[in-house]
Amino acid sequence: MTKEELDEALKQHQLWLDTDGEEGKRANLRGANLECANLIGVKLIGADLSYANLRGANLRGANLRGANLRDAYLEDADLEGAVLEGANLKYAYLTNVNLEGTGVYLFKGPKDDAIYNSKDDILFIGCQVQTLEHWLNNYVDIGKEHEYTDEQIETYGNWIKSLKELK
Repeated sequence: MTKEELDEALKQHQLWLDTDGEEGKRANLRGANLECANLIGVKLIGADLSYANLRGANLRGANLRGANLRDAYLEDADLEGAVLEGANLKYAYLTNVNLEGTGVYLFKGPKDDAIYNSKDDILFIGCQVQTLEHWLNNYVDIGKEHEYTDEQIETYGNWIKSLKELK
């Protein structure tokens, strides 16, 4: 995607946001190569960024509320202060991502990585997406159902319990 194409997509998305969808067009950046893009403070509410390459992108203060970031490649991206409420981060590649001030926490688990979005109270572990409360009440059963070892279940359980203290 060229800079001109990105600028036009962002302009149309802003118009779509400003007119409640009457004009413009929701940004479809699915699979776009936005490596090292400067997207500071950009409003990408509801945009589709699934499978996008955002490696090293600057998304400080960007509004990504409800954005689809499923399978997005965000290695080394700067999301400090970005709004991620309702954003789909399932399977997002988040190595070395700056998430300060986003309310999103990462955990490298013994079997699967976990992502917790405290603002939405949603915890992703592997392919499971549940509220923190659901995890607290059911992590043992979920772990056994997915053939985790007792040690892995205990490790995840301790981490899930520690998240409750963040609230």
